[in-house]
Amino acid sequence: MKPEALMKHIGMDVHSTTTQISVISDRGREIKRSSVLTQEADLVAFLDGVPGPKQVALEESQMADFVTRIVEPHVTKVIRCLPQHNRLISESEKKCDREDAKVLAELLYLGKLKSVHHAPLGYRQLREGVRAYCIASRDLTRAKNRLKAFYLFNGVHCVGEKVYSQRHRGKWMEKIAQGSGNLKLLQRQYAQMDFYRDNKTEHVRILKELAKRFRQDVRCLKSYPGVGFVGACTFVAYLEDGWRLKNKRRLWQYCGVGMRFHESNARGHRSASRKGNRLVKNAVMTAAASIASRRNADNALSQMWRSGLEAGVEPDRLKRNLARKVAVLVQRSLRFKEEYDDDRVVTTQ
Repeated sequence: MKPEALMKHIGMDVHSTTTQISVISDRGREIKRSSVLTQEADLVAFLDGVPGPKQVALEESQMADFVTRIVEPHVTKVIRCLPQHNRLISESEKKCDREDAKVLAELLYLGKLKSVHHAPLGYRQLREGVRAYCIASRDLTRAKNRLKAFYLFNGVHCVGEKVYSQRHRGKWMEKIAQGSGNLKLLQRQYAQMDFYRDNKTEHVRILKELAKRFRQDVRCLKSYPGVGFVGACTFVAYLEDGWRLKNKRRLWQYCGVGMRFHESNARGHRSASRKGNRLVKNAVMTAAASIASRRNADNALSQMWRSGLEAGVEPDRLKRNLARKVAVLVQRSLRFKEEYDDDRVVTTQ
């Protein structure tokens, strides 16, 4: 076999301006090392200068998608891996960009990299829409908190939602004027809050536009107790068609409602998982909280909550179990395009 026909293993440590690159031969030896600009022409020129088949590894980051689209047509395979699994890089006492690229190439050569799942374009765009909406929602919440903090700083205690409304705004502003507060600063606080409110409304419109191609999945998921439009979009964006995660154990871990084990010599303890996708976890836990807060047990999930409380199960544990049930039902709905059915709650284990 000719040398140029042997696989080369390339590690890329990508940054916003430059990329450190290390090339490992089929025998595990570094044969080339370079630093190039993170631009299409420079990256392609380097790869074209490496003869024969080659595969590339880079860590998941803000620039990873951009670089992947550039190098993919010029290599045999591209692996985008999870940085938290690469302890040889993150916990190394000899850590620099050049060494990180070499370690990536060596791990690629050894086949010890854990790749990241990449969704098709439609799901990826929906994910971006969900994340942008969540950021806009947090911005609005912060603006509201700052507004109430301004009132409190000036000795005006306000509760409820009336202080945010256009209708009651004037009455609250009069209290600041009477207390010699700065009205111009208060007006800026209201202007900022109004801006973030309009921004969130616009993100809802964008999310609805992105969700049109998944309208059947969204419609089915909205029939589930505690699942609204944003929650349905979150499930569709991250669980996709429902077949991404093979079994319920992996599903629970991904949703952040699994268990973690600390055992040694047959001793230890179990506790709730601290990992998982935060947006999906928020969606399943919000659904569980909504089901638990219902006054009437008008569905099988609410009845499960009531029965658990009567049996003496701790509310936190019961709510997590309810979130697990919701996750399993949502996954099945995405797989088979099913709407909510009380009978399915009993039969789905």
